[in-house]
Amino acid sequence: MTTARWARLQWCCLAIGVLALLALLLCGVVGAIPARQAWLAYLVVYLFCLAPALGSMALLMVHALTGGRWGDVLRPPLLAATRLLPLLAVLWLPLLLGIDALYPWAQGGPLTADPLLPQQRWYLNEGFFIVRAAVCFALWLWLARGVRVRLRDPRRTATLARFAAGGLIVYALSISVAATDWLMSLVPAWRSSVFGLIVGSGQILSAAALSALCVTVKPLRTVRALDQQRLRQDLGNLLLALVLAWSYLAFMDYLTAWVGDLPSETVWYLPRLKTSWAWLGALLAMFYVALPFALLLSRQAKRRGAWLGSIAALLLAMYLPYVFWLVMPNFRPHGFALRWSDPLALLGVLGLCMAAFFSYLRELRVPANMEEMAS
Repeated sequence: MTTARWARLQWCCLAIGVLALLALLLCGVVGAIPARQAWLAYLVVYLFCLAPALGSMALLMVHALTGGRWGDVLRPPLLAATRLLPLLAVLWLPLLLGIDALYPWAQGGPLTADPLLPQQRWYLNEGFFIVRAAVCFALWLWLARGVRVRLRDPRRTATLARFAAGGLIVYALSISVAATDWLMSLVPAWRSSVFGLIVGSGQILSAAALSALCVTVKPLRTVRALDQQRLRQDLGNLLLALVLAWSYLAFMDYLTAWVGDLPSETVWYLPRLKTSWAWLGALLAMFYVALPFALLLSRQAKRRGAWLGSIAALLLAMYLPYVFWLVMPNFRPHGFALRWSDPLALLGVLGLCMAAFFSYLRELRVPANMEEMAS
């Protein structure tokens, strides 16, 4: 793609994002969209855009420990995605205005029937919530910068593996805190000890899908055709492993809730299984797990650039309805429903993030010993 086309694409995404966010703000001010629904839509799209950025940081650290050519191929889009974190930290700030509308534990928040909520006030309060979010973002920005600096500076490359080992532990702990605060506390009565790992594995899967999609669309150069197929197969195997990891964690969480049949676990699953939200769950099971898993078992599908790119695009796209399914059912208990705020928030936040991502990706150069992946 020429420089002029890159610039037009970036400006188009930026314009769409700004206009959509202004429209969302205007609708909220005049009361055309209920405040809570607008904040919910913003939260869904924000978490969707945050996932590839954090997942890319984690995937870079995984590659620092394991090695492999797949990491060299995916490095440019992974690095570009990690550079979105400062923008995403700024985009998180508007959510501070919506705490009361989103979270039952906030002062003036929606009512809840959880009798244990008063006992959770020491943890679930606005001041501590903001402090935890600030600490999480500080850790993520530090980890992302640490990885980039060590990859760029040959003198510090030797310390990358040691940094990555500790960094993955920090990532796992911090994403568990963030998942509990931003998602689980939407339903304070809900308890799940594995939810943070589910969110983290989903982020890594979305990062791998985004980067695999980029390298099957953006031409890479100079290896033989046989090596092209082997590289694509490695990427397909990576996606397959991540799909299996995420689906195993999600299924075991559901199985534990089903066997235990405790109110603290079923309070979250019942709206998603007893209303029309169950159809969205079935759609996710089919197109986020079953179909990608079946296709990625095929060596031919993994070795063809068009097939691999299509699978990666499907996995990335389906992460949005998955986050929607995580957030919305308890706030739209009568069944699946869309509001005008949903597409406006999607166009707004995603437009800004895509403009920044394309800008960062254009600045990076693919290593000269890589091959054209698209065919």
